[in-house]
Amino acid sequence: MTAAETKKDAASTSSTSPPASSSFKISMPLRFVGWALAITCLSGFLIGKTVRSLLIDAQYKDALLVHDDIIQQVLAAQQQQQRQRTLDQHAGTTSSNGEHSSNIHLELPDPVMRDGRIIPQTLYSSKNFDTARSASVSSRWIKPAKNSGAQQPQPAGDDGDDDDESAPSSACVDENSTGDSSSTSTLSTAKSCPRSSVTDPATLVSPTANADADADEAHLPAGQHLLMDIENVDSAFLNSEERLAVAMLDLVNQCGLTLLSYHCHKLTPTGVTCAGVLLESHVSFHTWPERGVITLDLFTCGPNSLLPVVPVAEALFSIPRQPSHAGEEVEPPHVVWAHKLRGFRDDDDDEDGHDDGLNAQQLSDVMNYPIGQRLDYKNEIVSVQTIFQRIDIYDAFPRAKESLVDYDKSIGLIDPQNNPYHMQNPQFFQPDRIVFLDGVMQSRRHGDAAYHEGLVHPSLFAHDNPKRVAIIGGGEGATLREVLKHSTVEKVVWIEIDQTMVEVSTQYLPEWSDCSDIAGSTDSCLDDPRVEIYYEDAFKWFDDRFPIDGPLIEAFDVVIMDALDPQVQIDFVDALYSEGTFLKSISRSLNHAGMLVAQVGKAPMMRGPAEDYSIDKNRMKFIESLIDLDFEHVRNYEESHCGFDAAWEIIVAMKSYDSKAKWFANSAVVDYKIRTRSLPSKGNGVSLRYFDGATMQSYHFPSRQSEVVYCRRRPMPLGCIDNRGFDQTRANLPISLLQVQASSLGENAGRGVFAAQDIPAHSYVGLERLVHTVYIEPRSYSIINEWYERNHPIYNAEYYPYVLEMYADAYGHSFSDRGEIHIYSDASIHTFINHGCQGSNNVGYNFTIDESAELSFDDIPAEIMKTKSKAYVYNPSIDRQPHFYSSGFPLRDIAAGEELFDNYLGMTGLTSKNWKAEFETLQKQCRGDGVGYVKYYEESASSEGED
Repeated sequence: MTAAETKKDAASTSSTSPPASSSFKISMPLRFVGWALAITCLSGFLIGKTVRSLLIDAQYKDALLVHDDIIQQVLAAQQQQQRQRTLDQHAGTTSSNGEHSSNIHLELPDPVMRDGRIIPQTLYSSKNFDTARSASVSSRWIKPAKNSGAQQPQPAGDDGDDDDESAPSSACVDENSTGDSSSTSTLSTAKSCPRSSVTDPATLVSPTANADADADEAHLPAGQHLLMDIENVDSAFLNSEERLAVAMLDLVNQCGLTLLSYHCHKLTPTGVTCAGVLLESHVSFHTWPERGVITLDLFTCGPNSLLPVVPVAEALFSIPRQPSHAGEEVEPPHVVWAHKLRGFRDDDDDEDGHDDGLNAQQLSDVMNYPIGQRLDYKNEIVSVQTIFQRIDIYDAFPRAKESLVDYDKSIGLIDPQNNPYHMQNPQFFQPDRIVFLDGVMQSRRHGDAAYHEGLVHPSLFAHDNPKRVAIIGGGEGATLREVLKHSTVEKVVWIEIDQTMVEVSTQYLPEWSDCSDIAGSTDSCLDDPRVEIYYEDAFKWFDDRFPIDGPLIEAFDVVIMDALDPQVQIDFVDALYSEGTFLKSISRSLNHAGMLVAQVGKAPMMRGPAEDYSIDKNRMKFIESLIDLDFEHVRNYEESHCGFDAAWEIIVAMKSYDSKAKWFANSAVVDYKIRTRSLPSKGNGVSLRYFDGATMQSYHFPSRQSEVVYCRRRPMPLGCIDNRGFDQTRANLPISLLQVQASSLGENAGRGVFAAQDIPAHSYVGLERLVHTVYIEPRSYSIINEWYERNHPIYNAEYYPYVLEMYADAYGHSFSDRGEIHIYSDASIHTFINHGCQGSNNVGYNFTIDESAELSFDDIPAEIMKTKSKAYVYNPSIDRQPHFYSSGFPLRDIAAGEELFDNYLGMTGLTSKNWKAEFETLQKQCRGDGVGYVKYYEESASSEGED
């Protein structure tokens, strides 16, 4: 190769090779990097876990297994020792060498059928789990009576040996077994919950009464549940399976029930649990011997009440504790129990005429309280079935230990030396005594005064002079007791259909008819010479004596109905509260100012529907009947201290509209009537325990919920849309928009009120001043008028009664919405607003008539008399309206400088005398012939002052 070629190759190589300073670059996708990282971590975790399992966990598990084996051996040894000790206790014997016998057999009784009855065919199934933790396990099955020829159905695999007291072979479980087993043996299909022809459960008869009910009767998915807790029980009894099993079988047998089988576990270290299968359902209990407590559970779906079971179970299981040493005071057993109605009952009548839905409703009170609640103390005083109703009387304490302790102190059971207050005042710590009729609560000791005084005294004190009073119902005698406290009462006629009710009440409710503390009465209210008692049907009694077409003889001032609640859904109650001959005869029995008073059940609830569409429909029907019978005013009030589960509503119907005035008497007037018209107590001078003037104030108006529910009627009643309080959407304009100056009606009209600025319609003007009115109640106004009529000729205008009369007539406005005439006078410049002649009024009353109409002086127009119309007779909404002068309501837009006029025809009162005088005066003023009251009195005062 030539030199030239060599140079050429070198140059070529030099041109194709990279320079020595250049670097290499490698590019990888991110996905590849992520997967590589994940695989690396997972591989490391798996390798580490495998190595840990091989090197560490295997050795640790071996150690744990050894430890668990040791623990199980120790526990098994302890359980075997405890089991042996328990069996030895049951046997009470040892072997000849001093060691305990290991083949002990518990002598538990077998359930046995009663003579003449065949064991029902049933299907037996069981499943047993680990029983090693039980000191003993026992099961027993029903056998025929020894003198019965009936054969016992045997479970599959049983050899039928009556001496074998163990479980059937297919269900037998070794007491030392640690596994589980199950068995099913055919004993047949028995009817569940056979239904008796006896009314469920209102009969409250012994469970044995209908044990042989016809097995072909219908089934009911319903039953009764008795729960009992007993403390302070002997621990040896509670730890003995045999004694407990005997007590359980005695309970079942005495109650006429059929025990098919039972199963017991004796627990370690102490305690027994047993469960028995009844043909009717089940029975079970559990014990805590160290605490002296047993809980018992009995459920049956038979037709008969479990209430008679309570004393039987108490006698069998309330074994007193034994003192541990001489002189130790041992508390007696204490039983707490509850009885529940379970399942679902028919609402339709049975073929035999019984109505289970009704009975469940009637029993709702007594089943809820006290029977259905676990109370520290409750005791049935008496249960009597009369030809009319069932009477149940209970004593009970609420579940509060201090109540029972205080009661024990008051009767000297606890430390009598250190409890003088309790011993001296035992009446404060008595249990509540409660009366039920057909399961519905009627009265209770803790609410007796509030209920009966609230029922009787408001109306009797609102009456001017009640002399003759009739009482319908009220078999306890407490309503009679309260009536007899009135000195004005000369005759009380008591009509009670159930004489047995009165006799039972006299014996078991002596406080209710006790008049021994009333001055001038007798020890028993029934013996008071003012009392006539008729054990008759009140329907017939009133119909016979006060027929529609007959003469009125010996009318009553007040009639009090203390009968069944209108919510009870039976035909008798429907007739009691409807406009039939009964209510018509009661209306006829009252004199012209008479009153009818009736308790009408639970007060309405705020969220309830209109009463026409609820269980209270009879109450509304009753009120409508009273309106149709021309009672001039009907109102309701509530008493919330009766001890019932809700406030109680009472209706009072007045034959005379003027009686409303006495209803609204102030508290001082009522207290004065109590002082002068009630017979004093022999003890402290006051025979009323609850009612007084302040209490009467709470009865003046219907409750808010009564108004709300009433206004849910359709169509909506009058007063429910407008005037329900003050409208918050209306503007309230300042009183500075009004000015007082000479009236545009002329100088005879005196001053008038003018708008300083434009006043829009549907607003308020000076509302903050309007609400502060000067009020003169009816009796006060009557006294002022009486004085004026008798004495004004001899006194001048400066004498204060004269001034009061002048002020009332000149500045006040007469109203009769509360009965007799009473006066409202504005404490603001509104009082100078004049009457608008010929319908020119622009504020206040929006009547269609005025003084220019051709009206009679003697007949008040219906538009003025509307408060006596039927729409107003009963209307809780209108009764609750605020009372103030209406001149603060513009009826249309009022321009600046325009005078304000009202229609004075709305302020005349509802008496013919007032109407005639006011109507004539307004006509004269509008003709320019008369002088306004203010002008007249001011001129009279001025002239007399100059004289």
